[in-house]
Amino acid sequence: MKKRLAVFMVFIMLISSSAFASETGNGSTDYSDMNNWLSFGGDKSKAADIFVIYPTVTYGTGDADRPYVRLENGAMRVIASFWLREAGDTFASSANVYAPFYRQLNGVDLESMNNRAFASNTNKTPRDDVFAAFDYYLTHVNKGERPFILFGHSQGAHLAAELATTLLGSQKYRKHNKNLIAAYAIGCSVDASQIAKNPGLKFSRRGDDTGVILSWNTTAPSEAESQAYRNFVTWKPGALMTNPVTWKTDETPATALENKASRVILPDNISFRMVEGYAGAVIDKKRGVLIATAVDESLYPSANAIISRFHRYDIAFYHDSIKQNIKDRIAAFQAKSA
Repeated sequence: MKKRLAVFMVFIMLISSSAFASETGNGSTDYSDMNNWLSFGGDKSKAADIFVIYPTVTYGTGDADRPYVRLENGAMRVIASFWLREAGDTFASSANVYAPFYRQLNGVDLESMNNRAFASNTNKTPRDDVFAAFDYYLTHVNKGERPFILFGHSQGAHLAAELATTLLGSQKYRKHNKNLIAAYAIGCSVDASQIAKNPGLKFSRRGDDTGVILSWNTTAPSEAESQAYRNFVTWKPGALMTNPVTWKTDETPATALENKASRVILPDNISFRMVEGYAGAVIDKKRGVLIATAVDESLYPSANAIISRFHRYDIAFYHDSIKQNIKDRIAAFQAKSA
């Protein structure tokens, strides 16, 4: 495992300046070009689809990739592929995976923003691309006939929430709400004012409801206590929270023993192992965060002040619980449709 990942990281450096993507003449991304898709359904053998939006993966200082990273940036493409390979283990066995490349907000510029600036800037070029990609998927693949899931992390979570609220709440796309199984907006706040944009959408209340959106921001206990979470670009006041162990929205703690296996990164920061009973979870409604319990904070030094030290592990800490929940929601949707 370690050798494979080390070779993979070298590959990133070798192709960082390669050109892959194309855009239309007016500057918008052409999603009829399959080079602009990280994944386009695979063998399409599953009964449901999942539309996936990767998080911030590029921190480049070149002017050509600021504030938005070009689609031909090879490093973005490879690191996004690496992220999908790791995160995809939670959903690839249950759904056909559609994941567009998009001109995302550069992590270097993101570091100077507050949560309002983050949302405002992400709602420009990145949202334009993701909306265009989803429109292509709906028009040429889904055609109003297939159930689908939306899934995003961090910057990708904000965009997944925009798909579920702003786009699916619009007159043109509202008819597709009937096929929405769930939107997983992981690692970025969702509040009631966003959900109100789509009359057909509700915030999830249990582990098998459908036509819903879910969200959580994993925070260390010390960050909640010190109020450091208020500086996180992915947090906003009034955030609604899902507990990714119980799939409820109350403040009842879930112990680590209740959580299924976690994907724990090893000290080399590349390889990992699956560990049962690793992380608990409790919602703090007043603060609008999910606090990860039973985890040794000293093993996860803070990267910077704008994200939680546990932000990278929003999915990994609750890996197998998420994997099972995706299966459960697909089954619940199929039962309702039968």
